[in-house]
Amino acid sequence: MKPLVLKILGLFLIFSVVTACSDDDDDPPVINDIMMVYDSETGLFSSIDISDGSLVALGSVTYQGEILAGLRDIVFNPNNDLIYASARANSDTHNGAIFSIDPTTLVATMINSNEDDDWYAVPGIEIYNNQILGTVYWDEYDNANNLDYNTGLITLNLDGSFVSETPLMDGNETVHFSDGMGIEYAVTGDELLVTDYDEIIVTDFQGDVKEVIDLDEINFPLEESLDGIRTIKRSEDGVLYGIDRDNHFGRINLTVGSPVGSFTYITTLPESGRYVGLTLIPENIFE
Repeated sequence: MKPLVLKILGLFLIFSVVTACSDDDDDPPVINDIMMVYDSETGLFSSIDISDGSLVALGSVTYQGEILAGLRDIVFNPNNDLIYASARANSDTHNGAIFSIDPTTLVATMINSNEDDDWYAVPGIEIYNNQILGTVYWDEYDNANNLDYNTGLITLNLDGSFVSETPLMDGNETVHFSDGMGIEYAVTGDELLVTDYDEIIVTDFQGDVKEVIDLDEINFPLEESLDGIRTIKRSEDGVLYGIDRDNHFGRINLTVGSPVGSFTYITTLPESGRYVGLTLIPENIFE
């Protein structure tokens, strides 16, 4: 009987191995996030190597059959697997409109046309509580409502409809910010980082400013300097990166427990482009 039992056990082990391998083959592939940047002049999306700033072209998004240029910021929403984007502030680039983008087709839909010129633009956007949270520079809206501030935070529903607006406040004083207006979560997730020229404003979600951090410049080429950080994004390992209006790409360090941080220069992106919209995005979207 022993040989028969051993044969049966051997067949069972072979079947188990084959089944295990088959199960492994059925496992869905791991989709990693990559850091991406957008050229607002050409509408081209590229991956960016955070170690040296080198770019690899990924592709473009279309709107009404044409490449969608003129965007200002981009964010991926993992809750519904859609991309959201805001446009720059002039009529040639859709006048501050807000878009959703289907990553399966890379076709954009305008969800808020900013028809009444409520704002010049929503320069930085994030997803918060499954809504669009952004920095905003108001236009006609502040005049119509007699607001005593012209910048702040704005919240929109995912269909582009208006929810609320909040000024940034330092005590009883409103905080104006305009040179950059990028936005990102703080490490803790319960505060926001907002850019203004060469500063990072730390604020809570109610607009109460906790700290303003002046950034020291590190390793910049001679006769070049930090000039209006337009976009910031944290990598998967938690490091903060940014791009200013002169296409300087660098690493931002916000020293814990100190009012002083730094922007360490990595490279200058090609002068022909206007690079904004640093974001993390699933690597398979432009396949």
